[in-house]
Amino acid sequence: MRLPRPNNYLVANFVLWALTYLIVTARMLADPMPHAGHMALRRLGMAVFGFVACLVIGKILSALAEQPMWRRIVAAVLLSVVGGFAYSLLNYAAFYLVWPMWKVEPLSPISIAYTASMFFWTFISWCALYFAIRYEEELKEKNLRLVASQAMAMDAQNRMLRYQINPHFLFNTLNALSSLILAKENDRAERVVLSLSSFLRHTLEKEMPDKGPLSDEIEAQRQYLLIEQARFEDRLNYVESIPVELRDALAPSLILQPLVENAVKYGVARSNATVTIEIKAEATAGRLRLTVADDGGDGAGLAPPKLGLGLENVRRRLDLIYGKTAELTCGPRLPHGFLASVEIPLERA
Repeated sequence: MRLPRPNNYLVANFVLWALTYLIVTARMLADPMPHAGHMALRRLGMAVFGFVACLVIGKILSALAEQPMWRRIVAAVLLSVVGGFAYSLLNYAAFYLVWPMWKVEPLSPISIAYTASMFFWTFISWCALYFAIRYEEELKEKNLRLVASQAMAMDAQNRMLRYQINPHFLFNTLNALSSLILAKENDRAERVVLSLSSFLRHTLEKEMPDKGPLSDEIEAQRQYLLIEQARFEDRLNYVESIPVELRDALAPSLILQPLVENAVKYGVARSNATVTIEIKAEATAGRLRLTVADDGGDGAGLAPPKLGLGLENVRRRLDLIYGKTAELTCGPRLPHGFLASVEIPLERA
């Protein structure tokens, strides 16, 4: 049977105060004093207090995990100061007020500050250990997320090959191409062949990175929609709104493909009127929002109770690559159509 993984924070906290207790006790044993046994027992109680205090400090620092580092460092220092003074006062009470073993002078601010300064370094050491453990765990999580996202990127490419570049898709494309040739629309047929070649080259020959420039992603969708325009002719209109300054922004490879495919499948294919598909990019407050919208259908239906295969794949990839910092939003677009948007941290190539 596999043993559960120990909590690194609890282990580090226990080791810190166990060492503190042993060092102080060993120093006292080196110079024997009266009532050494009673003092060791009370010192053990103080070590338990320090252990619990560090647990509280760890909880507070965990609650501040999303704050900037400088704020967390300031909080750690202030909490260590408070912990040092609390320890100093309780230490005085434990040894000299509750069942005192000898008479001592009243507690002075200097003695409080001196004891607090000694244990301040114990608490600040705990904070340093906390930050080190958290950094190691975040690094491991990031590496695991990277490996998983790379696997998901390959899986997404395989899904695209199975569900998008399949015999049915190729048949429709070649059928549309045949119709153009019979109608002697050679220029249009040539554009379709070039678009199909470019799209296949992008998805089959090129090694897909985990993330790539937004310009590459838009180019792949442009070629895909040019092919679909050959099928639907005037029923499909494509508009893109991509600011020049965002073309080097990084986006997960093929992240828009399922969104564009849904717009074609449910917006264009099910409508007899002209449907416009728009791909839009915008950046605000360090965030990049990519939107795919169409104006097909009546827009009156409710959003599906669960995500389809393509949208679920997008959501899973975003979760693996960005965690909680990414968001997928989709639903009906009034008065007509459907809208899906991906919001991720803004990164540059």
